[in-house]
Amino acid sequence: MRRKRRKAFFIIGWLAVFWLSFSLLAVQTEAAPFPNVERLEQHAAQLERVMKANQWSKPYRLFNQVKSDFQAAKTEVARVRPQTARAQLEKRIAAGEQTIKKASAYISAVESGERLRALTANVDRALRTGDVDVVYDSYTLLQYQIRKTAILIGGVPGAALREKMEGWFQRPALAVQQRAYDPINIMKAMDKLLDAYDEGDIARAERLLSLCDRWLPNVVDVATRKQLAVYIDDFKAPVVLDVDIE
Repeated sequence: MRRKRRKAFFIIGWLAVFWLSFSLLAVQTEAAPFPNVERLEQHAAQLERVMKANQWSKPYRLFNQVKSDFQAAKTEVARVRPQTARAQLEKRIAAGEQTIKKASAYISAVESGERLRALTANVDRALRTGDVDVVYDSYTLLQYQIRKTAILIGGVPGAALREKMEGWFQRPALAVQQRAYDPINIMKAMDKLLDAYDEGDIARAERLLSLCDRWLPNVVDVATRKQLAVYIDDFKAPVVLDVDIE
């Protein structure tokens, strides 16, 4: 009986030593330096700061660096054997992966937003100077870019960041689009006027001219309103028809 007791104590003692050794190994592993994980966290934090700076830069180099750090950190963590220690490290690198996804959406939205800003400036300038042909040619592309940028901004994580991006890219474009709305309607009506004259449909032409007269006062930009008024007056002028005289 005593031998059995001594054997049982011996086994329990070895189990305690084993458990203590395993616990110490896990603690040491968690406390051990992981340079790739730390590098990922540092660069990811830097990338987050860039996105919050409201300067709308496209940090390609830093973005690619964080992606490279993430791959290196994954390889580093995969070699960690204690499950508890590896789980903690995997949580840390998962945060870096989320920053990568966020930055990818952010950069795409900024790229689209920059194109939208350029189109907005072009249409705005044309409206102010009365260059109605540029307004007409650019309006459809402006509409498309507004929709595209809105979708990409919607994919950027973080309500506060999306709100700032919308204020910088979307709202100025929407304001210019609204200013161009009546001029575009008038110019489209003029296209139909030409068709009506070609077809000899005078009643339809008169209805279209009436619509142009009704919309013209709504045109905000003075130079554009004056230019459209000139075109409308030209349509109202008597039309000289070629008549064969035998």
